[in-house]
Amino acid sequence: MNMKCLIVDDEHIARKLLSDYVAKVPELELVAACSSALQALNHIKQSRVDVLFLDIQMPDLTGLDFLKILPNRPATILTTAYSEYAVQSYELDVVDYLVKPIDFDRFYKAITKVISLKDSKIDDLPNSAFSQQIDKLFIKADSKIIKIAFHQIVVINGQGPYVQIITADGRKIMSLQSMSKLEELLPPNFYRIHRSHIVNIDHIDSIDGNTIRLKDHVAVLSKNKRDEFLKLIDQLNLLGE
Repeated sequence: MNMKCLIVDDEHIARKLLSDYVAKVPELELVAACSSALQALNHIKQSRVDVLFLDIQMPDLTGLDFLKILPNRPATILTTAYSEYAVQSYELDVVDYLVKPIDFDRFYKAITKVISLKDSKIDDLPNSAFSQQIDKLFIKADSKIIKIAFHQIVVINGQGPYVQIITADGRKIMSLQSMSKLEELLPPNFYRIHRSHIVNIDHIDSIDGNTIRLKDHVAVLSKNKRDEFLKLIDQLNLLGE
């Protein structure tokens, strides 16, 4: 289910920029872009709003005052040209605080916080049909955000400042991403066998010395990782007696 977004900013240029950013992320859907807090209040009363992008300095009613009167606040990301409101804003439990001008990378980082918060809340619901581990990764590639299911990832190769994600259906996705950062986001069945390779253990066909074969791909196992990796394989009951 897409997250519904509401943008509130008295500046047309700011509303247009955020609207364009929302359109780039497949999991987001724009409800409206409002020029005042009072206009936004009507949309919140009439529609479901999951994410609120809220400017602080606006005529009639400031963003902070608007937050104080909302009974059920959506996940809120504040946007402002001034950094001095940061402490006050976090006292209102906002998810993130973006200082203008806002670039897409910073916008997307804020969205990932909202997604993580949403997933953690779902996981905490007892006996919920939605109680499950996060099973996918959202990765920025070119000007798009691509969703990749973890089970589809075969191997991830580091290529300088980029990573190449190879999937079971043959896709090769390039992204400007840190291998270390990506490693933190992956579930336990992924292992970094070399500084340039992260493999999905579920897709391993064979291990021959320091060579790991995964479908049509080959990855090299670092010598200083070999013992730890084979121990992990053994713990997962993937080695024969």
